Amino acid sequence: MKNVKIAIDACLACFNWCEICATLCIELNDKNHLKCISLCRDCAEICVLCIKFCNRNSAFAGKLMKLCAEICTACAEECEKHNHHQHCKDCAEACRKCAAACTFL
Repeated sequence: MKNVKIAIDACLACFNWCEICATLCIELNDKNHLKCISLCRDCAEICVLCIKFCNRNSAFAGKLMKLCAEICTACAEECEKHNHHQHCKDCAEACRKCAAACTFL
C-alpha cells in the first residue's frame, strides 16, 4: 500500500508540472516546443487516470502504471531538451520521479 501512495503522490506532482509546462510552452509560441506540449498533455492525462485506477483498486492499475512510466520517461527526455527553461527542467524532474514510482508497482 505504501508504494501505491508514493505512486499516487508522484502522479499528482507530475500531472501538475506537465500542465504548467504545457501551458508555459504554449505561451512561448515556438514550434520547437510542439512535441514537448504534446507529451506533457499525454503525460498529465495518464497520471490522472493512474490516480483514479489506484484509488479504486482496479485490476488494471499495474498495467496502466507501466504505460505511465513509459510516457513519463518520454516526456522527461523531451523536456530535458529544453532545460534552459526552468519549467521544462522542473517538469522533467517530476516525470522522472513519477516513472520511477510507477515502475515499482
